[in-house]
Amino acid sequence: MQVSQQYLSDLQLQRLHDKKRPLVALMTTALVLLCTALVAATAWMIWSSWHVHMHEAEITTANMAQALASQADTAMKVADIMLEDVVEQAETDGSTGAEGGRLQRHLLGLVSRTAEIYGLFVYDEHGQWMATSLATPQAGNNAERDYFVFHKTHRQRTTYISAPVRSKSTGLWIIPISRRLEHPDGSFAGVALATLRLDAFERVYNNLNLGESGTIFFALDNGTLIYRRPFQEKLIGKDISSGALLRTYRERGPVGTAMLMAKIDGVERLYSYRHLDRFPIVVAAALSKDDIFANWRAFSLQVGAAALGAIAALIWFFRKLMRQIAIRDRVEAELRTVTGELESANAALHSIASQDALTELANRRHFDAVLERELKRAQRSGKPVSLILLDVDHFKKYNDTYGHVAGDACLLTVAKAVSDGAARTEDLAARYGGEEFAVVLPGTGSAGALCVAETIRKAVMALQMPHAGSPSGIVTVSLGVATVCAADVHNPACAPAHKPDQLALIRRADELLYQSKSAGRNRTTA
Repeated sequence: MQVSQQYLSDLQLQRLHDKKRPLVALMTTALVLLCTALVAATAWMIWSSWHVHMHEAEITTANMAQALASQADTAMKVADIMLEDVVEQAETDGSTGAEGGRLQRHLLGLVSRTAEIYGLFVYDEHGQWMATSLATPQAGNNAERDYFVFHKTHRQRTTYISAPVRSKSTGLWIIPISRRLEHPDGSFAGVALATLRLDAFERVYNNLNLGESGTIFFALDNGTLIYRRPFQEKLIGKDISSGALLRTYRERGPVGTAMLMAKIDGVERLYSYRHLDRFPIVVAAALSKDDIFANWRAFSLQVGAAALGAIAALIWFFRKLMRQIAIRDRVEAELRTVTGELESANAALHSIASQDALTELANRRHFDAVLERELKRAQRSGKPVSLILLDVDHFKKYNDTYGHVAGDACLLTVAKAVSDGAARTEDLAARYGGEEFAVVLPGTGSAGALCVAETIRKAVMALQMPHAGSPSGIVTVSLGVATVCAADVHNPACAPAHKPDQLALIRRADELLYQSKSAGRNRTTA
């Protein structure tokens, strides 16, 4: 009983202490959730801003690429139409004599009406100038030029675009656009050439805002670089066919956007490219990744710093709050310690008041209180209550023979057997007085009580404690078992005469005990 009372006291104190645990746990959970939500919101804002910047850059580069492609396509179409006209006149009317003069004037007229074209030229099969749009014809031979060699060795009648070259007449960088001339028998008759000034494209491209590290370029399908901004003369004609953009064009098709690493300078850029519909040219505009995300990085740092500051403030406030709770906990711990000491003292007093000092069973006072309580409960519920009274046979002789110390040891051993017999939690084993013991069995009828009594009797016999003063030679006990219950419809076995009465029940059990003694001891009477 002492252990049970102490446990209940500790449990009560623990419950008082635990009342704060849900609050602390709730506050901790709320802090974690709030910080997580703040981090998630910050991450979402940064991620969303990144996508907005990326999308805007894609639209910008795509629009620039479309504008560049449109401008280049227009210039190429004008040159192509002029060349088609020049080829027809040269092949039909000829390019020598009076016909050559008319052709010369025709070239001058065409160029004067078209700003995109720098010059128009006609060469014979040997590379000699036959007609030109220049005001002053120049001497020289263009047979070694790439376009001239191509037309001489290929019977292709379509327009051919070459890598930029320096004009022999002016020294300017020009883009040659040419067509093959043929004699009536189909043999090579020369080349009709239109040239576009490279710096004309550069003037247009310089008006575009490409940031610090953006670029524009257009190249032939075979990877020959025609122009790149920022302009570097050494890059003209460079082979970039193995570069990332040309590979992407071959894999994805004529129009696209991709983040790529430039082969020329190693800068990562967002490229938008377009392939001209009628000409073997790819045009691209690009913004560097650093330029695209410069503002985004600044925004991300500001938002991230603000979020970290807010989280730091929340953690600081939470720590202050936890410190206050910790101070209260220490005060409450001291109070619990004092309360526990008081409870322990009360439990000890209760144990002294309700426990037999020798056997540690319930004492007579506690027995009376429990029996009264159970009889009242039985009066309400109609359930039976049984009482076992027993005492040690010939115990006076045992004391006379072995002494009081041995007698106390004998009582302790018998008390253990009695306690073991009262196995249920609600059963009560008590020392009734001297060598007498009692067992209260709530909710137990006479048959069950008789079984418990016999278990105790046999357990004592099984101990085989020597007793020279007993006829059996060992320590035995005699027992009396009495049962009472209130008569009700739920317990038809209970007679009305057997209503629960504490004194009557004790008296009846005592009478049955003495019947066991009179009948020879070491037996149970019910």
